[in-house]
Amino acid sequence: MVFVLSKLYQMLPERIKNNQHIIELVQKFNNNNKFKEIESHYRMLDMIFASCDIKATGVMRQIQLLSLELLRLFDNICRKYNLEYWLDYGTLLGAVRHGGFVPWDDDIDIGMIREDYEKLVEVFPKEIEQIDGLSEHIIISKLTKPHTDLNNTNELDALNNNTFILFFQCAYKKPFVHFDVFPKDYIEDDGLTENRNNMQTELQVELRDKISKGEWTFEEGLKEQNKKMKFTYEKTAQVSDAIDGLHNNIHNRIYKTEYIFPLSKIQFEDYEFMCPNDYEEYLPLIYGPEYMHIPHIALDHNTTGFVKNQYNNVKKDIDYGFEEAIRFLKEINDNFE
Repeated sequence: MVFVLSKLYQMLPERIKNNQHIIELVQKFNNNNKFKEIESHYRMLDMIFASCDIKATGVMRQIQLLSLELLRLFDNICRKYNLEYWLDYGTLLGAVRHGGFVPWDDDIDIGMIREDYEKLVEVFPKEIEQIDGLSEHIIISKLTKPHTDLNNTNELDALNNNTFILFFQCAYKKPFVHFDVFPKDYIEDDGLTENRNNMQTELQVELRDKISKGEWTFEEGLKEQNKKMKFTYEKTAQVSDAIDGLHNNIHNRIYKTEYIFPLSKIQFEDYEFMCPNDYEEYLPLIYGPEYMHIPHIALDHNTTGFVKNQYNNVKKDIDYGFEEAIRFLKEINDNFE
């Protein structure tokens, strides 16, 4: 095992190999049996990520930096209209664990309480239209009917594998990056029943099924299902993932409202954004108590492959595309009114 870890150490970039924490770790492992608990490549990598400021490189990093400007645009619009949001899921995890993007993450996740979410859906497209030249670069998608009923599909459809998505998504067309906004609902106290998780999963499936068959409009179906789930616009002591918030039918979590509000701020890359008031209680509900450790399997959305295909894998074209897009959005954000 010492041989394996030594080989792994030699393969690390110089800036990581020369990190004092890593040097001490390898020395202690080689010289002291008490470090026998390090039994795998995973454990070594976990300690490296905990000790070093590791960033993505290449197209992945370019995706992240353009996504950052798209997030800044979202933040600017929310602040203009006094809309509350918070970094959520992998984006929040990255802010807490890495001070920015999780090195293998290629999108932005945002949470919003229902009332502000509905205002966002109304005002965001109008703001995009008012900024010179921006609308031609932006896709906004909040599907309320199945893809088969749409006249055209777009990059968001392809990325989602034509899955029936109900929540708000926004993307920069080329090079392609995107963010998701997930609505959250307050739960009435008498809605905290033991079977609500299974019930919400069933209602999610029914909502999509009846919309796809034309039996409900999105608004009719959501109103009906939210009534069954005891969701309310009134502030209560608990918040739930919304029926129209996620598409894999398993994320029906309940968060204490005090974990989220009042919102706080957190550093993400070179900027500050809004985050839950108590993310140390919030994140374990999503990722478990070991959320500060890297996962055994790192997943992304294959945005890198999608972008490379946009430019036929020509590096100079990819680089130029990102440079121009980042410059364009950064200028908008720096001068946003």
